[in-house]
Amino acid sequence: MATITSLGAGSGLDIGSLVSQLVSAEATPATTRINSREAKLQTELSAVGMFKSALSEFRASVFPLSLASTSTSMEATSGDTSLFTATAAYSTMAGSYSIQVNRLAQAHSLELAAVVNKDAQFNEGTLKITVGSNSVSTEIAIDSANNTLEGIAETINKAGAGVTATILNNGDDRQLTLKSTATGEANTIAIEVTGADEVGQLSLASTFAYSGADAGLRQVQAAQDASITIDGSSTETTSVSNTFLFTSGSLSGVSLNLESVGVDAAASTAKLEISRDTALTTDAVTAFVEGFNTLLSAIKSLTRYDAKTEQAGALLGDAAVRSTSFQMRRMLGESIGGASSYNNLSSIGIETQRDGTLKFNSSKLTAAMVADPSGVAKLFSGAEANENEPAIEGIGNRLTTYLDKLIGSGGSLDSRLGAINENIADLDDDRATLNMRLQKLETRLIKQFSAMDALVGQMASISTYLEQQFEAMANMYKK
Repeated sequence: MATITSLGAGSGLDIGSLVSQLVSAEATPATTRINSREAKLQTELSAVGMFKSALSEFRASVFPLSLASTSTSMEATSGDTSLFTATAAYSTMAGSYSIQVNRLAQAHSLELAAVVNKDAQFNEGTLKITVGSNSVSTEIAIDSANNTLEGIAETINKAGAGVTATILNNGDDRQLTLKSTATGEANTIAIEVTGADEVGQLSLASTFAYSGADAGLRQVQAAQDASITIDGSSTETTSVSNTFLFTSGSLSGVSLNLESVGVDAAASTAKLEISRDTALTTDAVTAFVEGFNTLLSAIKSLTRYDAKTEQAGALLGDAAVRSTSFQMRRMLGESIGGASSYNNLSSIGIETQRDGTLKFNSSKLTAAMVADPSGVAKLFSGAEANENEPAIEGIGNRLTTYLDKLIGSGGSLDSRLGAINENIADLDDDRATLNMRLQKLETRLIKQFSAMDALVGQMASISTYLEQQFEAMANMYKK
């Protein structure tokens, strides 16, 4: 508002202060109403945001239960992890197997038949390196820029030929080894050399040629497949690497990783147990129960009422919160249908307490998974329709779908938060409108008081003039 100056000269009144007080009296109740409205909207915005956040955290604990893999995962246990470790896919069949580790996979390794002086140079030519009979060959050109042993090793390593070159130093002597980057019998190294020998230079051909028999290069370690025997079979199972991936049969879905070979057959043999991974399901259900109880605590905080202090939670009596609480409790208490006796949460050890929280008996879930693992899986993640029963929507699916409608992009809570923010933004327009009205009021009051002040000033002048005239007449009569 404008600063009021040079008013009251005619009347003697503090008109500036008077106008300011009148404008303030007009502004105070309207400003208070706007600020109060904004405070309520900000409180609601914060509370709804907290409610949405609590639902999001609960949704994170619910989602794993909607996945079939959570309740159908299998666990592979090695009887001796120093021999092998293993994992199993959820589709693997339960069973027990005897695994004998016969040998580990090895990479083909070669070294120079004789050491080479650090200053020695080789004739120009080409090394054609092939790893495995079906592999693409890599040709490596040797010339004056790379014709030392270090230069050749560096060029090989940069070529991506499927081998690595390593140089060992012993004074002025150098020893070079070549090793296949892949294990297994299929990845043997062969090297062809082209280029004419030259006087005063070492021969590439006599130093690097290798075709399966010791020559310039000699074999340090043969290429070898890994081998295991399953349940004493007369046929070995082999792999080019120390990892066995089974894609068929009773071990389908199992990944077996060899670690070592024992000193004899007995020391190289251990049990492989494939069983249902109850711990994964138990952990997921535990997280779900804890997630629900945490959500319930958040809702109670937002809707509480303290009779002593007469303080109410920001969402006390909120229809959306009441509806959400009701819908979730309804879903938690429902049965999913189907032939299994494990078709509700109570049947697998989840009970509702008097205060509304959930309590979980994990031993009851474990027993249910042993008795009917398929039924437990359906309870959480549902199942598609088949000839024996219609489609089943699991509790995990139901809750996830419901929560997504609430907290997902464009969901009901997103819409509500958007509406609150729009209302808060509208208050800025209300403040702007109020300021314009107050400015007009101030201008009008200044104009009115200015006119009054001028009139009072005129009347004061007339009064002074009349007094002077009367005084002059009185003085004249006295004479």
